[in-house]
This record gives sequence, structure tokens and C-alpha cells, in this order.
Amino acid sequence: MLQRLLSALTTQNGVEQALMMDDRGRLMASVGASGSFPDVERTVLMTSNGLEATQNLGLGELYEIWEESDTRTMIDIVTPYRILMLHGKGGKLARWRHSIDLNRKSLATTPEM
Repeated sequence: MLQRLLSALTTQNGVEQALMMDDRGRLMASVGASGSFPDVERTVLMTSNGLEATQNLGLGELYEIWEESDTRTMIDIVTPYRILMLHGKGGKLARWRHSIDLNRKSLATTPEM
């Protein structure tokens, strides 16, 4: 079921890969082009740097990270134990965010396989 939810997110314009990992950086599920591997290390590094910055600067909670360059990356803290990453080229990050919000409850509670 988690694979199906991630597959649905890849139907958004520009999303080429979706992955879900736990709070320890362990990959739970991933959907992307055949032969491509999810960049879990990069996702863990971006998330840990974001968490460290918000804590050190007293900025409150970290809910998401957006990166825009030639490619786009969105990391969303679905729950403290589930981190979602969408990656691709083009598309609109606000639409990516909306599709995550529509599926947030399912993403937070669907068991991994």
C-alpha cells in the first residue's frame, strides 16, 4: 500500500522519484524510474542539517525542506518517524505539497512491506 501511495505522488508533474524513510534513515519504500536508486544519504543529510539549524537557532519545529535548482527536492516530515522525499525536474512544488497534504493521514499510518 505504501508503494501505491508513493506511486500516486509520482503522477504529479515533475516528480520522478518518491521515497519514505524512518527516523533512523532506513528506507521504507521507494518509487522511481527503473535502474535509479534513491539518494537516502542526501535526504538524511539535508534533514539532519535542517533539524540542527532549527534547534540551534530556536526556530521551532521543522516540517519541510524545499530545494530548487536544476532539479527540485521536497522533504516533508510526515510524522517524527516518517520522512518523505519527492525529487524531480520541473513541476510546481506547491502542487507537490498539496498532493502530500491530501495523502498525509495515509502516508503516516500505512504499514511498510
